[in-house]
Amino acid sequence: MNNPKNMLLIALIFLGFLLYVEWQKDYGPKPIENKTNKSQAELSQTSQDASIPEVQSSVTTVNDVPEISTLGQKQPMESTVQSRLSGELITITTNVLKLKIDKIGGSVVYAELLKFPIKKHASENIVLFNQQPGKAYFAQSGLLSQQQSFVHTERFKSEQDQYTITSGTTDIRLSIEKDGIQLTKTYKINANSYLIDMVDTIKNNSSSLWQGQQYRQLQRTNAWKNYEPSFTDTDRMSFKGASYFEPKEGYVQLDFDDFQEDKINLSIESEGWIAMDQHYFFSSFILKDNKSTILSKYIPNSVAPYLIRATSDFSTVKAGDTTQLASQLYVGPKEQENLPKITAGLGLTVDYGIFTAIAKPLFWVLNKIHSVVGNWGWSIILLTILIKLLFFKLTEKQYNSMARMRKLQPRIQTLKARHKENKQKFNEEMMNLYKKEKVNPMGGCLPMLVQIPVFIALYWVLMESVELRHAPFMLWLQDLSTPDPYFILPAINAAAMFMTQKLSPTPGMDPMQAKIMKFMPIGFSIMFAFFQSGLVLYWAVNSSLSLLQQWIITKRIDAAS
Repeated sequence: MNNPKNMLLIALIFLGFLLYVEWQKDYGPKPIENKTNKSQAELSQTSQDASIPEVQSSVTTVNDVPEISTLGQKQPMESTVQSRLSGELITITTNVLKLKIDKIGGSVVYAELLKFPIKKHASENIVLFNQQPGKAYFAQSGLLSQQQSFVHTERFKSEQDQYTITSGTTDIRLSIEKDGIQLTKTYKINANSYLIDMVDTIKNNSSSLWQGQQYRQLQRTNAWKNYEPSFTDTDRMSFKGASYFEPKEGYVQLDFDDFQEDKINLSIESEGWIAMDQHYFFSSFILKDNKSTILSKYIPNSVAPYLIRATSDFSTVKAGDTTQLASQLYVGPKEQENLPKITAGLGLTVDYGIFTAIAKPLFWVLNKIHSVVGNWGWSIILLTILIKLLFFKLTEKQYNSMARMRKLQPRIQTLKARHKENKQKFNEEMMNLYKKEKVNPMGGCLPMLVQIPVFIALYWVLMESVELRHAPFMLWLQDLSTPDPYFILPAINAAAMFMTQKLSPTPGMDPMQAKIMKFMPIGFSIMFAFFQSGLVLYWAVNSSLSLLQQWIITKRIDAAS
């Protein structure tokens, strides 16, 4: 794997992989718009707030369907940005979250992740839901009905405005009543969980039947618009946008740039979820409906123009009866061990791209090792050793082939001198020599080609796994998700590459190519200086083990001759 030609090929393949990822962002397949249920996709053009869904026709036909008002707001001009109504806030602090729920709509408008600082040792934490201009991002829900609707611009009442939850689960209730229909929104918040149970309790105190639908939506701005990430930015290639999951469609993503052209609009016949994704963290409504409609919308004049919504099927509440509609809201990190336990497909938000089939098992093994040793750096080293053992036979054949080629170097040099004026003849004689001595000059390529997908998959594991974010190793390596601050690992890797070159034959290589190869260790060191130190740790350990293995095999073959 450390043959200079192979190393050059690795660099070219890896560069091609990065180019492919960028190409996929612009030209890759996008979600196909479902043409069914078109009326649900087209929001009411006369509604004063484009984020509010229109009232749909229920099973019972009623003429003159009313439109939803927005508390007397005036229609904003096209040139202005429409911000959401804001009222008094309810503040909830748990062991892992700080939340703020607005009494207008009972919307979650602030979510701070108390265990995840923006930078290592920083006092400021990651904030997902937010009302600040340029960072607007919130979770909204409501009820649609031809009798009485409760949308996310209604003003709710609450029992208190401050909650501190240090153990167990606490219910946060908000209530409103109109025309005999009482709605109580209950957020069931656990002190140590990022998952919030939500229950809408509808009590019909009127004398007539109530029919309606529950909707849940995530609405946000694109905080990365016009942002140019540096090469050292670990989230530069991570997906950012909306996504959803349902068994038939699977996991589908919608990039922010494609919201205006590609709208999600489909009906699903089973439970699923909708989400807003970003690097390491996300929010999601987990649906508990047997039937619902998922759609996306771009609202150009909104402070939060990107919206994904799930609307349930109709529920009926007879006069004097009470019913409950349940769902869940997740807001937090993409913890790979916990997400699959919440609902099917939620673990797919940890997106390893086309190498998921390799990356998932790699992380599983890495996580199991970490559960024993308790340090991600040592876990990477032990994983590297396991991978090396897995490919031991392949690399042994590679180094045996290289060692035999090294023994043929004097004879190859003789041929080169004899046919220095006829390169074609030299190549023919060299290939005949390889055939006679049963040496395969391509013998070192297969192990390298097999290991490249493993390397790229591990690259994604280290880049996408929140478990390794800010993870310390030892000494100067206190954050494996950022580059080595003193470039020691790139230097170790360069030294291993340089010594490997001394053991690697370069038959037929002209002087210019030989000079280029001498600079390969420096080139790789410069490239690795910008990579996460966890990835460079893997590569440096792998290069050192490969050097040791090649040196032993070379000495053994030299001794046998």
